[in-house]
Amino acid sequence: MISNSTREALRVIGWLACAAWLAFGIWHEVFRQDASQLGIHAPVVEDAMKNCTSEDIRLRYECKEQAILANQRLMFIEASGRAVLIFGPPILIWFVARRALRLRPGDPAAPPPPSIQKWRVR
Repeated sequence: MISNSTREALRVIGWLACAAWLAFGIWHEVFRQDASQLGIHAPVVEDAMKNCTSEDIRLRYECKEQAILANQRLMFIEASGRAVLIFGPPILIWFVARRALRLRPGDPAAPPPPSIQKWRVR
């Protein structure tokens, strides 16, 4: 059985750990990214668009469009992975902590149940 002071200390430590993880994760995975490597001006996309050499302008346009769309799909997958990396551990810690620190019947720190007189209808 965990006392109230230990429960509160663990709760505060958990919140601080989650906040530190979120701050570091957002800083590392979002703010440290080089913007020139993203979007249609990324070197990978520009190289793929240089390979679109057709006489027909419609075919060149479709080739470039496919290169851009492929890069956007890849960026979406990478962004989803970053979101899971940033937000997954704090959410998991929150669920586990809520489960572990929940007051159970019979705990000395658990408040007694309310009186039946309070809920009785007259």
